[in-house]
Amino acid sequence: MTKNILRIIGITSLLFLALLSGCQKTNTLKTKEYDLAVIDSKNITTFKKKDEQLIKVEQLKRTDGNLNFWRNNFWEMDNNYYTKTSESPKLEVFLAKIDNDLSIDLVKAEGNDAYTSNVDGEFFYTTACFSDRTEFYKYDKNLKLKLKKEIIKKESILTNQLIPLGDYLYVLCGYSNTDDGTSKNMLLKMTKDFEVLEEINLGDETSSYMRMVQFQNKLYITEGNAGMRVDGEPGESNRVLVYDLATKNKEYLTLTYPYPMEIYVDTQNENLIIRHYELYVKSYTWTVYNLKNQTESFIHFPEYEKLEKEKHINAPFFTQKNGYYYFMFDDQISTFDPKVNKSTKLDLSSYNFEDTTALIINK
Repeated sequence: MTKNILRIIGITSLLFLALLSGCQKTNTLKTKEYDLAVIDSKNITTFKKKDEQLIKVEQLKRTDGNLNFWRNNFWEMDNNYYTKTSESPKLEVFLAKIDNDLSIDLVKAEGNDAYTSNVDGEFFYTTACFSDRTEFYKYDKNLKLKLKKEIIKKESILTNQLIPLGDYLYVLCGYSNTDDGTSKNMLLKMTKDFEVLEEINLGDETSSYMRMVQFQNKLYITEGNAGMRVDGEPGESNRVLVYDLATKNKEYLTLTYPYPMEIYVDTQNENLIIRHYELYVKSYTWTVYNLKNQTESFIHFPEYEKLEKEKHINAPFFTQKNGYYYFMFDDQISTFDPKVNKSTKLDLSSYNFEDTTALIINK
């Protein structure tokens, strides 16, 4: 047997073992001494922050296929981060765990998707939606599947948001009946083993409820649009549904700007942070709604309006830490202090990032 044949057998064996493992992993960084890390489509770059300037610490080339991460469902658990990836060239979707050393574990997603997801401190929950069923999955912290269950109904079900709360899961769903074309906004109350305990019809059948957060036993749910206009575009809405889990009462918050989409909660400052759909609201506008005082403040990024006309720009990656809000575009990070309604911008333009996909705040 020649050396070349032995070499081929050795390489084949290694590939087989890699396939058996079911998990891809990047290299780790040499140091953890950083304040923030930017993950783009090619690299992981860490920085120290000094006097409102970023000082590069280290850059590591990604070896996990250069996949983007799902910025709207990006969850922290035990100093690790859980999300899903964009589709690979083979149209495969992976679940991702970004470790606290910034290595990345990837496992092929059950159902080849994670339509929504969340964590509860112990497990990572995801869903996949099909025309004839909806599947629910529970993974442990190492992305090992612990439970899978499907729900089959006459309606097709889209799971728009999942929130673990106490011993239960609350799932915001859109039900669509293909026979008569009707739709419903539904809230499922489930056990953490995916047993449906209650189906709650939220009403507003012509509206599209998009995302929700929980604060003080109330659910805050964005109404992304209200019906359709005569020109076929989604109807304008500027409401957030407030659903009281104890009393089951419904109220509404009225926003200045329409088309609310993603929603986050800052429990420290009692704020809702709401992104408005940039296709219909200019300047990549966000609303900060203070629940205690029922007041609004706004964050705008008008510098991207001209560029948006030339090419599509993703809405910024959002995260929060220690009472501050962070909005990351490819060329800048904007830090917002809600106590004084002031933004500070950190320049990234010299690093030529492409498709920034995650921002990790370490300090």
